[in-house]
Amino acid sequence: MEHFETRNATLDGKAMIVAMSRDICAHLYNEIVALRPDWHGAPLGAAADPEKGAIKVVMTGSAADKPLLQPHITNKAIRKRLEKRFKDVNDPLKLVIVRDMWLAGFDAPTCHTMYVDKPMKGHNLMQAIARVNWVLRDKPGGLVVDYIGIANELKLALKTYTEAKGPWRADPQRRGGLCGAAREAAQGRHHGQDAAQRGAR
Repeated sequence: MEHFETRNATLDGKAMIVAMSRDICAHLYNEIVALRPDWHGAPLGAAADPEKGAIKVVMTGSAADKPLLQPHITNKAIRKRLEKRFKDVNDPLKLVIVRDMWLAGFDAPTCHTMYVDKPMKGHNLMQAIARVNWVLRDKPGGLVVDYIGIANELKLALKTYTEAKGPWRADPQRRGGLCGAAREAAQGRHHGQDAAQRGAR
């Protein structure tokens, strides 16, 4: 939380946390709102209002899912509303936690940071880090914070996609941000940790 709040103090924007499972997403949400109760958008223990709060988990599910997940399972209409909130620079929704949702085909120029704690590679990895590469106002590019050690996969993916033709090659705004974010992550530029520490979780 300290990293995100410090970054937002100098570059206002939003962030996405990518976790390995829906359970981890829910547990992480609970840990964060325990530290920042006002981010929940309701008294702790009460159901959060989708129109309020600074943090949300975005996932799909069903009534058969375990109680841990139920507060975060929403219908399509609510997920669309959360999407609009996240893309709105003036909306207080600042942080989303996802497993698979919004990692492809979701463009939110307001998102300047992605915290990755999920193994990814190839096309899926490039699609995911592209979420933070859109330029907006004084945003110079996106930042990928690697908690799991995706650097080698990122180097391979970056090599493949810079040698191939892709939609970003015709768009300097996308290409510059994407390649910059990818290179920084691949070179181990991780805030507050060196490459050896990054593998420790």
